Amino acid sequence: MPSTVSALPQYVIAAATPVAYPYDHGHAPSLTIIGAFVRRLMRGNISFGALLILLLGVALSACGKKSQPPAEEGVTVVGVIDGDTVELEDGRTIRLVGIDTPERGDTDYDSASALTRRLVLRKRVRLEYDRDQTDRYGRTLAFLWTGDQLVNREIVRAGWAWCYFFEGNLRHSRELLLAQHEAMEAHRGHWKNPQTETAEYYRASFLFYRFHRPECKSMDNVDPDLEVVYYSKDSAFYDGYAPCSRCTP
Repeated sequence: MPSTVSALPQYVIAAATPVAYPYDHGHAPSLTIIGAFVRRLMRGNISFGALLILLLGVALSACGKKSQPPAEEGVTVVGVIDGDTVELEDGRTIRLVGIDTPERGDTDYDSASALTRRLVLRKRVRLEYDRDQTDRYGRTLAFLWTGDQLVNREIVRAGWAWCYFFEGNLRHSRELLLAQHEAMEAHRGHWKNPQTETAEYYRASFLFYRFHRPECKSMDNVDPDLEVVYYSKDSAFYDGYAPCSRCTP
């Protein structure tokens, strides 16, 4: 265990195990998190109730059905703003939900945008909605389908997007995460090389979908029993976490 672990709180040390993935194993999405919980339960550093919450969530996430494209009439994409945002002929701006792509000026912005153009520009698409249908910018949140192809998933599978989950938009989270595993393990696109580390370790919560720098204020009120530490960004990405927009790890 690296020397930096000595500076961590005791409740974190119990779960903190440096990992070699994502590129060299085939773990199911939740096995690493479950393993951390079990280790801490055995050491008396976590309550049984917290473990029960996790196991219930895993059981519910495993009950999803195979995705089917929506039956509603399609609409044509007339513009691509970036890898995860497009414009429709009816004037709506669509933010592809469940994923995130590089912003303008970032590395891989052009590659992500080019793929989205190839997949949807001047094509008829069908929109599938989850619970939350608009964001704070007034954009429509949706999954896009061309035929039986889920566009959001294909961008992730190609390695030009990563999973970006919110509580109200988890309908295809399992498929998206498995597509991300596939891309990472094959070193596609954004995952060609390991991510540059910006901290000695990163903090996350089992109940949310972001990872943070150690000092991030977003973690101040997180229950210690529900915290996990990662020693690489790639490890956090592999488990479905995305970077916090507040501390930008």
